Amino acid sequence: MFLTTTRKYTKLLSITALSSALVAASFTGFITKPLTAQAASSEEKVSNEYVLKTAGNVRSGVGTKYKVVTTLKKGTTIKPTVRKKDTQKTYWYKIKVGSKYGWISGTLLTKKYIYKSSGDKDAISLDVPYINQMKPLFAPFGCEGASLQQALQFKGYAKKTSYKKFLDNMPKTKQNPYKGFAGSPFYAIDGVFQSIFPKPLANYGKKYSSTVKDITGASTKELRTELAAGHPIVVYVTLDFSKPKWTNWNMGSAGKSVKMVDNLHVMTLAGYSSKTKRYKVVDPNNKGVYWVNEYEFERAYNALKYAVVVR
Repeated sequence: MFLTTTRKYTKLLSITALSSALVAASFTGFITKPLTAQAASSEEKVSNEYVLKTAGNVRSGVGTKYKVVTTLKKGTTIKPTVRKKDTQKTYWYKIKVGSKYGWISGTLLTKKYIYKSSGDKDAISLDVPYINQMKPLFAPFGCEGASLQQALQFKGYAKKTSYKKFLDNMPKTKQNPYKGFAGSPFYAIDGVFQSIFPKPLANYGKKYSSTVKDITGASTKELRTELAAGHPIVVYVTLDFSKPKWTNWNMGSAGKSVKMVDNLHVMTLAGYSSKTKRYKVVDPNNKGVYWVNEYEFERAYNALKYAVVVR
């Protein structure tokens, strides 16, 4: 599953646009709303990193009435120490510029949640291989298969099986992803939730290794325990680690109105840093290997807690 919609082809257009946007952002990460507040304390400590959406002025105080200390370029990464609200209830973030401190408006910032590295030399990091579901084989709905094969290959299985053959051999159903892959991994089918859920995916994986197990319901602590033991995990999260969006779907024999995360995406979990609070993922959606901060990953994963481990 990649990004489901109720209209044919919309999903493919969304995929292409999002892939281009994320690559262009050079893994800086983004959110869609400005960092403003409805209500907050006058001053709060902050620990996240942020990226400038556009060039922006750093001022000597909280608000546009204060003089400009310097101007930062679009794409600059900053790590504020605290934030405050101005009279318009907009957050301003305090940062160090050279030897001085200044304030920058949260309306200019997006939270950075995707990273190129763990930032921690002692992090758990499994060298899970990468399979691109978009090229050379175009399988926009093939993330479950790619993620499972990535995990299997890390353990030494399915190395001689092509990605296409791996997808072709998956169990298929017309509409019920609780039984097999619903629809096709290669093209959009209107009204079908094109995915395969953990139980049938794990059963398929057992054809390559008896160590494959459906661990749906596992807590994030349990995921980290599996990683520490050297076991990669297929995880059902959300596209771009966005907030889960729920929609009712006709899943045939599973029900005519099944509530499901509409912006579902699947990838392989391959590491964790307790120091920097980042998870390592191998994302088959033309993105490869990167690290994502704990909050975004866990929010996406905890929506369903769907997971398959290869031990």
